[in-house]
Amino acid sequence: MNINTTYTSLSAVLILAIVFNACKPESTGELGDPFDKVAGMAGTWELSSFTQQDLNSPVKETRDLSAFYIDGTVTPLQLTFNADRTYSVALEMGKNYFGEGGTWGFDDDLYPTYLELFSATDTLVYNLGGMVREFDQQLAIEYRRDCGGTATNIYTFEFNRLN
Repeated sequence: MNINTTYTSLSAVLILAIVFNACKPESTGELGDPFDKVAGMAGTWELSSFTQQDLNSPVKETRDLSAFYIDGTVTPLQLTFNADRTYSVALEMGKNYFGEGGTWGFDDDLYPTYLELFSATDTLVYNLGGMVREFDQQLAIEYRRDCGGTATNIYTFEFNRLN
């Protein structure tokens, strides 16, 4: 195969690719307005599961530790986020990682990555497992523990919307 044949073949493939690409239909329509992230968070959320991932373990297993919060007799941990950006915590069993209540916000209201909880004495920051919309029924919040700036554990709190 000589060099002219190679260039001719490559040119033919390139022209064919351009022709097929030009035949794609144009996208029409609009995505619509973005969802209101504050309205998505507003409501009462009840803990459905609690897991821990040990990042120092060579196995990187995730352990279900839900029994520390959920025993079938007492009401599990509940977080209530209000549209006025206040929040409250109801806890009968387990360790309180969310403070006593106060105000809440996001690191960025349009594209949130972190949930921030503010009280008179502390600011708590959590990773969002995903952003919730007004009609979503599940919320995941991740608390990343670290030691000297290195993450050691990830606690994942999964909640179901009550209202």
